[in-house]
Amino acid sequence: MSADQLTALVVFALVGSFTPGPNNAIATATGANHGFAAALPHVAGVPFGFSTMLLAAAGGVAALIVASPALSALLKWLGIAYLLWLAWSLARSRDAGSAGGPFALPLAFWQSALFQYLNPKAWMLAVATAAAWLATDRPWQRAAVVCVVFSIACAASLVLWAAVGAALREWLSHGARLRTFNVAMGALLAATAVWMGVA
Repeated sequence: MSADQLTALVVFALVGSFTPGPNNAIATATGANHGFAAALPHVAGVPFGFSTMLLAAAGGVAALIVASPALSALLKWLGIAYLLWLAWSLARSRDAGSAGGPFALPLAFWQSALFQYLNPKAWMLAVATAAAWLATDRPWQRAAVVCVVFSIACAASLVLWAAVGAALREWLSHGARLRTFNVAMGALLAATAVWMGVA
């Protein structure tokens, strides 16, 4: 991979990672409700999950999923349902510990990793990345570089968003601020789910 190609990949990964989305919203909400350390499984799970998707893309699996309307629709609606459940769980929590269950924050490593597979936009990003950087006679060697770049960019983004949430934790602990914040973050996740449904 040339220096120009690597630079383009780094910029692409940073833009894709740092722009607002469900992963970043979950990191922020986790930091605000449970502290920075509680967000670390999410910080590790998202890059791991997306890296396995990139490897699948290098093997042509992602292209098959995107090319299958039925499978793409299934993943899309499962992802939307999961986001809406997370949004509801977060919005109805009155404090950091009031919402429980398998869909409540903080997410475990495996939940964050598997959630990437329910996001059709992540599959499309994986396919675009594979087409731009992995379409060579040595796709697996390049895939290793691409996975490292995306993992670093994604983890850095999630660390930042989780730190923002954690920094707000003390301020949010007074009065109804945390409740209002959770409703707002739940609404943001719900809006993301709706956007996925109409996109």
